[in-house]
Amino acid sequence: MKMRAECVPCITRRIIMETNEVDPSRSMEIMAECTKVLGENIYNGVASSECASKVHKKAYELLDADPYMNLKEKSNAQALELYPRAKEFVESSDDPFRAAVLCAITGNVLDYGIDKKLDESGYLLNHFEDLLKDDLFIDHTARMKELIRQSKKITFLPDNAGEIIFDQLLLEQIRKLDVEITLVAKSEAILTDITVEDAYELGLDKQVDKIVSTGGFAVGFPFWDMPPELDRILQESDFIISKGMGNFECFTEVDYKPLAYLMRTKCQPVADAAGAPVRSNVAIVIE
Repeated sequence: MKMRAECVPCITRRIIMETNEVDPSRSMEIMAECTKVLGENIYNGVASSECASKVHKKAYELLDADPYMNLKEKSNAQALELYPRAKEFVESSDDPFRAAVLCAITGNVLDYGIDKKLDESGYLLNHFEDLLKDDLFIDHTARMKELIRQSKKITFLPDNAGEIIFDQLLLEQIRKLDVEITLVAKSEAILTDITVEDAYELGLDKQVDKIVSTGGFAVGFPFWDMPPELDRILQESDFIISKGMGNFECFTEVDYKPLAYLMRTKCQPVADAAGAPVRSNVAIVIE
């Protein structure tokens, strides 16, 4: 996805948030350095994820810390508290696969710095049922299921902490369709995204056949400097399932297919690119 002017305040707002989580007294210093990087990497046609990744990289280097560590823990705590309700929702559904997709997308609201509503403490706990009632604005789940049945190798790219708890309900449904699942997690901490270390700590190695790394610091994955192993995995995958906006911004720049985008549209540029209103749940298959 190409960067739009609206992406600039989103990036800078997150830099402020990251600095405030670590050392608010350095906000002007950090912002001054990060806006230099932003200015050097913003131009017509630049991919939003590539530009954002370079700016966040500078912030992390200056802060020398993971500014989202506490927020990731809070996200996991919220999701674990809600997990029994989500599991019941899936198991009582006439279409458990579709229900699991909806739960996995609902968990995508566990994100910070994009939408002020989502930054509200305990937002998911307070609005879980309402988010499920939003249902799917775009619903390609039936086609997803068909493609998984036709596949031998599935690649699953998760998004955020907390959200990954609900993703496990979807992974359970996928496993029933007798496929090999490779999970691609971040090689190092960035935003609230799931790292390889996080994946093992949460026991995801018992739910998938293989866990591999994105191989670089990136919002989404570093398609502009793709590690050969990741490129091979994506090329050889029969079907790719992409969670969240960061991965959406990356996959729209490359040509791996077929794939499914599962996400909550939390900003106007992504909503426009997905063909859905802001704050809607979408499950889109691209072939």
